Parts: sequence; structure tokens; C-alpha cells
Amino acid sequence: MGLQTIDSQKGTINLTGSIFDGGTVKINFNSLPGAHPKAMGYFAAIWQGSQIQALDQALDTHEIETDNQAGTTNFDGLTLQRQDYIIGFGVNHDVGTTICATLYVPQNSKPFDPLTPTLSSVSVPEEGIGTNSLIASYITPLYNSPKTNGNWIALFQGPFTANCFTGANVIASTNATSDNSSGSISMNKIPNGLERYQTYTVVYGMSSKGGSPNYSDIISYCSFEA
Repeated sequence: MGLQTIDSQKGTINLTGSIFDGGTVKINFNSLPGAHPKAMGYFAAIWQGSQIQALDQALDTHEIETDNQAGTTNFDGLTLQRQDYIIGFGVNHDVGTTICATLYVPQNSKPFDPLTPTLSSVSVPEEGIGTNSLIASYITPLYNSPKTNGNWIALFQGPFTANCFTGANVIASTNATSDNSSGSISMNKIPNGLERYQTYTVVYGMSSKGGSPNYSDIISYCSFEA
């Protein structure tokens, strides 16, 4: 069985930022279609240094107060001339370990300097597809710890829609088995297998409820034709 993935059928939560002045960083986020950032507990936090830490050690945390797909927020009172900072964007404030994107702000950053983001993404390579199995590749920030923090993938029939956030019509799901920030997750014994020439979507998510995926915390997807 062959597989084709198309770039326009992939999605991730995007994070960009810019230096406003010596003490302020403005960030911009763009979530997945159908997401409701305020209702789903999206947030941004900032730490000193170059590595994400526990949420309760953040210098400042902003809960996103809009349900629009895209938005902005500022972090003020920084000393960019003397400190490195890292900003994390998360999809579930109550859990706190759902940092899906980071933005590094190096010491001496100046207005209009480009800031380097690390985003979470999932893909299904051509060689990763079988008649009743698949292997999805993922990339995520270092702090994420996919296995420890309960990351998972799930399979849906058809393209990505807002219904994926409720888990409606999910075919199968499986958990991450490694804490590496990049790697693969295998899904075996897919019920009824994969139909040739049908469209499917793999989503990547970040937390669980009662041992089952929390579909509100989807952070990336990849649609493909089997």
C-alpha cells in the first residue's frame, strides 16, 4: 500500500515573536482550526534561561483570554540586556506540562531581531504505512517528555475538522513510548485496517483524562491518502 502526504494537509500550533524594546517581547500564536484557546486553557509562560522548567517556576504566566484561533500577548519588565529567556506556549493550563511550542530570547536581543521557535509537529512518512498499522514521526520541545507527560497519537477517517477535538469517530489511539523530543509512535492492529484511496488524519496530543486521550489538547495533525 502506498501513502502520499501533502504539506497543505499538515497543521501545527504556530508561535512567533518579536522584541518591542529592551524590556518587552510580543508573541503571536495561531492555533489549529476549530480550537477555542480560552475555553481549552491555552497559556503562555516565560522563564529565565534557555530551558523550559516547571510551570510554577515561571516568571510570568498569561492565560489566553480569547477564543479566536489567533492572538497576541506581551511579556513586560524583562532585562534583555542581561538575561536569556525562553517562552513556552501550552494548551492546557490545568495540566501545566502541555508546552507545545517554545520561543528562545537570547541575551542582548534587540528590536526586530528574529526569535527562534521550536514547534510540535507530526507526520506520516510513506514507508510508515501498512495495511493495518502506521508509524507517525513527531518533533516537540525538549521539556515536553512525551512518555512521561502522556503524549499520544490518534487516527481519524477523513480530513482534520473541529470534531477531532471531541474525539468523535476516532478509529484508534496509542501512547508515546519514549521521552525523546523527536522520534516515532507506532500504531498497530488498526480496526478494519486502512482502505486504499481513503483520506485519514493522524493527530498528536499532549494529555490524558482517566487514561484516555484528552482530545482538547491536540497540537498537530497530518492528513494523508492511503
